[in-house]
Amino acid sequence: MKNFISIVIFLASLFGYDSIEGRWHLVGYEDNVMYQFENNLRYSIYSIDGTFGGLDEAGGSPNPYTIDNDIITIDLFFGTIVSYQMNFLCDGQVVEFKTIPEGVVHTTLFREGYNYSDCDSCFDFTGIDFGLCEMYLGVGFLDNECNYMSGCGWEIDGVDYSDLFFDSLDECQESCIDNQCEEGFIEINDLCFHEGDINVIQIMLDNSYQSGIDLDCDGSQYCGSPNPFMDSNGNGVVEPLELGIQEWQDGRLTRFMCGAYIYCQLSGPIPEEINNLSELEVFRVEGNYFSGFIPESICDLEVDYGNSLDFDIRYNHLCPPYPECIDTDDGFWGQYDEDCIEIGDLNNDSQINVLDIVLLVSFILFDDEPTESEFFLGDVNFDNNLNVLDVVELVSIIIN
Repeated sequence: MKNFISIVIFLASLFGYDSIEGRWHLVGYEDNVMYQFENNLRYSIYSIDGTFGGLDEAGGSPNPYTIDNDIITIDLFFGTIVSYQMNFLCDGQVVEFKTIPEGVVHTTLFREGYNYSDCDSCFDFTGIDFGLCEMYLGVGFLDNECNYMSGCGWEIDGVDYSDLFFDSLDECQESCIDNQCEEGFIEINDLCFHEGDINVIQIMLDNSYQSGIDLDCDGSQYCGSPNPFMDSNGNGVVEPLELGIQEWQDGRLTRFMCGAYIYCQLSGPIPEEINNLSELEVFRVEGNYFSGFIPESICDLEVDYGNSLDFDIRYNHLCPPYPECIDTDDGFWGQYDEDCIEIGDLNNDSQINVLDIVLLVSFILFDDEPTESEFFLGDVNFDNNLNVLDVVELVSIIIN
């Protein structure tokens, strides 16, 4: 439990730092321009001596902005709307605004009170032209590599880049190359996470948002699918690392707890890709609102299916038939399945018999067009096709 709590605190602090809210200096104009981001408005505060006042001294009308994941969109008025990808560095004290889709750094900001020279992060010089002169500038990160760079000077358009160069290739590689994630992993807040594991959590979130389930929230900030209270960075959506209680080792998800008393409020289907969580040891999602059928791929996990402390999907809205790895004879097993319809009952008469076989064969042989519901009920082997294999499965259900 202590490890779980520490993971939650770590993730909360991780996302808390990566917020654009607050006051920021503009690199290159540190003593002249400060931006204050507050309540989805960006205020511009100007100075001639490095002393910045409050919002009452902001110039002009503040610019409205919105954030979607790591993309910030700012309305500069008069029909000019710009979007940048935000790349937070140095524990969230520095942020780069990168152009989309080029990924070229347009603007760099650092928080008020932070010493920008303390940030030893890697600056990407891609897209910056220092001229055709042969004066040696230093070692810089360019086109995903550390290179010796030359040019006509360190200052471009009033911005002095001299402090962003490295003294040696080794220093550059240590900051820019060695910290990059291996193939198959993605970097989030300077840490590497397995892309497939993150993707499975994202699918669960997407399914929840798309399910349209009505939880009768009555305006509660703690009610929704997924639970909006888990949006710890305040950008309006729950992101994968914000969901439930997680434990990661070497970039792989090993424990995922979103069950009772954690109130993730997940809905929609369990992803077919669940078996991509190949290092998972604990999967607890009891007491959510998952619906549909449990994918057979869930039986490929390396978990103890007989131990409810390691694996628990009870008391959702999941429908039979259930995969063999799940013990439905357990006295504590249960699902809210009153709205379920039985696979194979194509004519919806609450019986599976020869009439269903006849209807299925007509879809296969005579090109009769099944409705979406009929296709779903006829795809007995869940391969997203209606064919003779489904007929075989259906005959087996009737005989047995």
